[in-house]
Amino acid sequence: MALFEHVFMLRQDLSSTDLESAISSHEKTISELTGKIVYKENWGLKSLSYPIKNNKKAFYQYMNLDMPNEKIDELNAKINLNENIIRHLSIKVKEFENTPSPMI
Repeated sequence: MALFEHVFMLRQDLSSTDLESAISSHEKTISELTGKIVYKENWGLKSLSYPIKNNKKAFYQYMNLDMPNEKIDELNAKINLNENIIRHLSIKVKEFENTPSPMI
């Protein structure tokens, strides 16, 4: 199993129920790919430096994942199909940083 720091940004116009269902759907996808969420943070609604797909703000979500190295590509492919997620980044790390992150 490999360790990943995973950040994704959701559209600004999602209602609170849509936001929660999008996050839980993403968590379900991770568990289907035999991944485990070690830690997660909600960084909230933040302004973007430049518009992305007509969004000037986005909801940020941060997760520490423990999942097989070969499954991260499948996760990224499934994220690309989700219209609510406008950007994502997964970085492989040797160990997780201290929690909570400086963004909190």
